[in-house]
Amino acid sequence: MEIKSIQTKKIYKNIVEQIIFLIREGSLKCGDKLPPERALAEMLDVSRASLREALSVMEIMGVVDIRPGEGSFVSNLDVQPFIALVVPLLLKEDGLEDDLLEFRKMLEISGIRLVCKNAEKNRELLDELKSTIDEMGEKLDDAEAGAKLDVKFHRLLFSMSNNKVLVKVLDYLGFILERTVKFNRNAILVKQERAELLHKYHTDIYLAIVNGDYKEAEAALETHFDFVHSSL
Repeated sequence: MEIKSIQTKKIYKNIVEQIIFLIREGSLKCGDKLPPERALAEMLDVSRASLREALSVMEIMGVVDIRPGEGSFVSNLDVQPFIALVVPLLLKEDGLEDDLLEFRKMLEISGIRLVCKNAEKNRELLDELKSTIDEMGEKLDDAEAGAKLDVKFHRLLFSMSNNKVLVKVLDYLGFILERTVKFNRNAILVKQERAELLHKYHTDIYLAIVNGDYKEAEAALETHFDFVHSSL
């Protein structure tokens, strides 16, 4: 692992850039432990204060996981902690929640083709999707359980796309939406007739995938999102 000496005014930014570069090129992998603080500072030719500042920034970004008494480890690049910090700023924009939901709708409708294409390769996930729908039907009067099952359904659904980027982007969009005031699955599901309709829409999506009909799956997803949007 080759680490270059850093000499610049904005030292912590360059430390962050170099660590991220090492991760991208494969010199550092998820789960790898970084060298001890003193050793890493010497390798980078920076002060320990600058290194600590960089590590703190990377922890917020989700790049590293700092474990007291153990050291710093490369995380699975979970940016949710960073997103959680910026969400309050993002939501100052009028209509952003509607834009986020519309963007998620576009992604899911586009991605459902991959889900249909790879359905046979993901038979276990398809079976789990069916079990999730069945459980939704059993818990129509439990808004909290229904909300959790709704999240589980969409995560399972797009895991079947076999596209890790799509899954991550949808996960982050969902993370942001769940923390908004307007988008509240529990509120949408609190009325049983709404819960029944959502159960039907999820069933329609599942059946279209089983039949390998991506156009029908797209239509079912669009109907589902239009209903959610109208319920906000």
